[in-house]
Amino acid sequence: MTPAHRRLLAAVLLVAVLSAAAWLALYAAGLVPKPGGGDHFRMSDRIADLEVERTADGPRFRFGDELLTPDEFARELAGRRPTGRRGAVYSALNITGTAGLFWVGIGLLGQVLFTGRMVVQWLASEREKRSVVPVAFWWMSLGGASMLIVYFVWRVDIVGILGQCTGWFIYVRNLWLIYGRNQD
Repeated sequence: MTPAHRRLLAAVLLVAVLSAAAWLALYAAGLVPKPGGGDHFRMSDRIADLEVERTADGPRFRFGDELLTPDEFARELAGRRPTGRRGAVYSALNITGTAGLFWVGIGLLGQVLFTGRMVVQWLASEREKRSVVPVAFWWMSLGGASMLIVYFVWRVDIVGILGQCTGWFIYVRNLWLIYGRNQD
């Protein structure tokens, strides 16, 4: 096995181990449901916690300090629903409170950086009349991916976390190569 293949294998294993560690941390925090359900289930959107308990009288919802019947829980949710224009924004962004606006803003800004890197690359290539990848492309990739990882961790989206973590190491490695070459 060549040194390049060993480095690639090490990078792939590192991504796999870090991804598994991220999932285990979310699982340990109770943000990923335990297999099989059981008599107790806890869910959190980082704004409010909800626990569902099976009792002899049927399911009960622990929302805050109260243990509610399904009807009481439905009335509580209806009372907390944002009204007017805020309701449409909250629904469109799939959030339940104003703190969610901050996190969605982080995700959107990360996506703007991530998309903007392609514009930077395209403009640099047009200027040179050949395909080039400027250093700004790698910095924007790293910044956008970092912000998206934070956003996907908040959303508890393992697919997004895995997708961005893989690229993150590639962006760091390319910057390492660029700045390492300039040191020689």
